[in-house]
Amino acid sequence: MKVYPEKLQQTLNQTGLDRQIPVYLVAGDEAWQKMEAVDQIRAHCKKQGILERQIIEDTNASNPLTDQAGTMSLFAESRLLEWRFDKSIKKAQGEAIQSFINSEASDVLLIVAPKLANEKRTSWFKTLEQTGIVVEVWPIPAERLGGWLRQRATNLQVQLDNDAVGVLIERCEGNLLAAHQDLQMLSLLAEGNVITGDNIRDYVGENARYSTFELGDACLSGQAERALRMLASIEAEGTYPLPIVNQLLRECQSLAKWSEDMAKGTPMAEIFKANRVWPKKQKILQVALSKGSVKKWYAMIQRLTMIDKGIKGQADIDVWQELSYVVCLIAGVNPFRAKKTTAPSQPASTQTSTAASEGLSHLKKQLGMS
Repeated sequence: MKVYPEKLQQTLNQTGLDRQIPVYLVAGDEAWQKMEAVDQIRAHCKKQGILERQIIEDTNASNPLTDQAGTMSLFAESRLLEWRFDKSIKKAQGEAIQSFINSEASDVLLIVAPKLANEKRTSWFKTLEQTGIVVEVWPIPAERLGGWLRQRATNLQVQLDNDAVGVLIERCEGNLLAAHQDLQMLSLLAEGNVITGDNIRDYVGENARYSTFELGDACLSGQAERALRMLASIEAEGTYPLPIVNQLLRECQSLAKWSEDMAKGTPMAEIFKANRVWPKKQKILQVALSKGSVKKWYAMIQRLTMIDKGIKGQADIDVWQELSYVVCLIAGVNPFRAKKTTAPSQPASTQTSTAASEGLSHLKKQLGMS
C-alpha cells in the first residue's frame, strides 16, 4: 500500500496494534520527511510490543536477512529488522526481500532507501506494495512550503503572520529539518504571541539549501529574486560552479532548439511529448518559451560558454558575477540597466563591466536583497 508521508501516522493508527505489517519501505532523498516517517514506524512497532531493533547496514552481501531472520531473539518473539541502503536496491537484495515476505517470519522488516527508480518495476516491489506499506518522500516545492510551515506551526501551537511565513520560506527552503527546528525554537519563545517577520529575522539564521535543478527552474519561471537568493546561497556553501553552468547550458540549448521548432510551426505540446517532458516541468518551460526567443537562448548559450571557460582558467572573468547576470537574464530581468552612466574617460570594457555591476546592485535593491 502506498502512503503519503503526511498520511502515514493516520494510516498506522487505523491499522491498530493487533495487526502487524510485515514490511515497510521508506524511500526518497528528502532527509527530514524520511527520518520522520522512519521514527513513526519505529514508534508504532514499539507500541505493538516489538522492542528489539536490529540494524542491517547496506553491505555487499546479497542476503544479510538470512542470518538475521533465521536467528531467534533471546528477549522477544518479534524484532524490527532495519535494512538501510545508501544506493539503489540490487536484484539479489530485492529477491532477499521477496523471500523474507514469503517466509511469513515473525520479525518486521523496515527498509530505508534512496529515491526509487527501476525498483518499481520489479516483482519484489509489487509484492511489498501489496503486503506492506511504501512511503516515498519528495522535496516540498516552494509553492507548497508555506502550507507545510503553517500546518507544522499549528501543531506546535505557534501563530505565524504572512510576513513571518514568507521570511521563514526564504531562510529554510530546501532544509525541512532546519525549518522544523526553528519552529520548535519559536514555540518556546512565542509565549502565545503572533510571530512576525521581524521575529524570524532576529532569531532564525540562513538555513536554506538549494540544488542546481531548483535554481534552473527558478530562472526559467521568471523568479529573479528567488534565483539570485539561491545563487548566493549556493556560492556561500563553496559549491563548484561548473555543475550550475552545465545545468543552465542544457536548459538553454533545449529552449533554443524548441524555439526554432515552434517558429517553424511545431506545437509546444508536440515538442514536450516528443522530448518526454513531465507535466510539472512543462509549466515551467511554458513560461520560459513564452518570454524568450531563439536569439535570447543562443545569447545565453554564448555567455554560459564564456563562464565555462572562466571556470577552467581559459578566460579572465568573475565567474559568480557573470552567473548572476545570466540568472537575471534568463529570468527576464536586465541587470545591465544601471542607474548611472559610467564616465566616458573609462575604456569601453570597463564601462560595460561597471554598468553591469551597478545594474545588478540596483536590481538587488529593488528586490530587497541589499
